[in-house]
Amino acid sequence: MVFLGHLLLSRHRASAPPPTVHPSMESFSLPLADEAVLAGLRTSAPSDAPPKDTPLIVAIHGGSYSASYYDATPQHSGASYSTFLRVPFLAIDRPGYKGSTAVPSPTPEDSSYLQEEGKYFHHQVLPTIWNAYSKDYGVSSIVVLAHSLSVPMAIVAAALHANNNTPTKGQAYPLAGIILSGYGTSLNHDTMSRMQPFFKPQGDRLQVPAEIKDDVMLNKAIPGLTDPEIFEKTEELNTDFGLAELVDSNEDTWGAWRHRYMPFVRCPVLYNLAGEDNLWKVDAETLRDFVAAFEKSVRVESGIVPGAAHCMELSRCSRGWYARVFGWAVECGVGHGLGKF
Repeated sequence: MVFLGHLLLSRHRASAPPPTVHPSMESFSLPLADEAVLAGLRTSAPSDAPPKDTPLIVAIHGGSYSASYYDATPQHSGASYSTFLRVPFLAIDRPGYKGSTAVPSPTPEDSSYLQEEGKYFHHQVLPTIWNAYSKDYGVSSIVVLAHSLSVPMAIVAAALHANNNTPTKGQAYPLAGIILSGYGTSLNHDTMSRMQPFFKPQGDRLQVPAEIKDDVMLNKAIPGLTDPEIFEKTEELNTDFGLAELVDSNEDTWGAWRHRYMPFVRCPVLYNLAGEDNLWKVDAETLRDFVAAFEKSVRVESGIVPGAAHCMELSRCSRGWYARVFGWAVECGVGHGLGKF
């Protein structure tokens, strides 16, 4: 009996699954025009070709974060879903953040900082990423994932791409869809008033202290929205950002996106708001007003995610959100490959 017990135990140990290893994202740096640089994180190229019409997801973070927002912890990262679904994932440091060169200045009088950032994203960033990595990844299109203050630049790029995507003009990169969250039509003014005393301007840059970020970005006042390990990462994930983008992120500029860019976007759009977002007004009217502006998009889906804070990728809902992001991106890639849009 003792021998049998040892035999069964040894077999159990031999058949036990190996410990889970979190897929890592590696740093990258790419040269842009005029000696500018684009930096960020990306998953490794696969050892074998991915399924046909697989897209590359290009993620862009919001204000006061960096590319590491999308790889915060093993439980709050796009890398695991990238590996499982064999969909390459790349997150950039937005222009002016960390290792990425800022958008050229000054901003034209008839434009704004976020509009110029969107143009830069379209003309410089996305073509460079496509030329550098599309063959290695074996992908056929790009799907952009944008959060918070990066939403306008994704919209601008998608509108410009639709305008440039003609038989005579061609295209510098194939865009299959945009996924947007954390940006609405009306700010929560109570939250903005609470934030202002904590702002620490440093020239034309701004630092937001950790204590107010936990309140605003993660809605710490509501227990259970965010795992405790994320609060321990607040300082590490925090970074300064430009005053210009904060000035450009209010409802007064909503008309610029609504009339100048959103009606011309043709690719599919997925738009979600976090149910417990502390920065924006969250209701059915906001959803309706926002998605109604995408008049020419071939597919628009929207919704409110209950139990999610402003930073959904850092919330406990992140697993569900990432699963939807990657699944939806796959659908867009296949549809684009079939010529549906």
